[in-house]
Amino acid sequence: MTNNQEEIIKEQLEKELNSIKVPNGVKEELWIQVSSTRKKSGISFRLLPYLAAVAFIIILIPLGLSTLPYDSDSNQKDYITKQEEENIKTIEAVIKNNFTSPDEEWEKIMNNTDTEEEGEIKGLREYEKALYREYFASDRAFDEYISIYGSVVWIEPERHHYKLRALDIKCEKTNSAEIIYNFSAKVEYQKEGSTSAAVGMITGQANLNEEHKIEAMNINYFELIDQLSK
Repeated sequence: MTNNQEEIIKEQLEKELNSIKVPNGVKEELWIQVSSTRKKSGISFRLLPYLAAVAFIIILIPLGLSTLPYDSDSNQKDYITKQEEENIKTIEAVIKNNFTSPDEEWEKIMNNTDTEEEGEIKGLREYEKALYREYFASDRAFDEYISIYGSVVWIEPERHHYKLRALDIKCEKTNSAEIIYNFSAKVEYQKEGSTSAAVGMITGQANLNEEHKIEAMNINYFELIDQLSK
């Protein structure tokens, strides 16, 4: 093989090296190793492209693996964030449903004198079930909630002719080993026929399970009721 042919092959290999994006210094080190190996062993220049190709593979495979977009810490944070988003959605849904005034259907149910066998207002449980049940971990958790909140929250506002609207709900996960969130929300209340509205606050805490369902929920809304009862 003539010197001219060797120069052509060398130039081609250098172009291949320069076309591959690897950290600074790796290309130079690779060429030195290939050249020194050839000099020591007397390997024919015809084999040089194959040696270079093997060297590329040996070096680039580890480099490629090290730069893969997999990041366990990042993935874990994304997972935690997604879990928290689902938990917060559950809490927000319950607050929005309960601290926004009911529709005319609820009013018709409450004005109905018919009762169920257990003395409950006919149709009320089904109405509340449609609003809240999907957000609770069990029937027991749901029953506990509506026995304290649910329609109970609406009685005083309706009696004083106020309409409620939940605003600006904020949730924050506690440091507990359980899935517990503290929350607060602004609740706008406006008297029927009035052009102005006022805003009160509610606070509380919710305990959820791994399926983002509420196991227990406590809401402090008594200051709000006091405000609109005056």
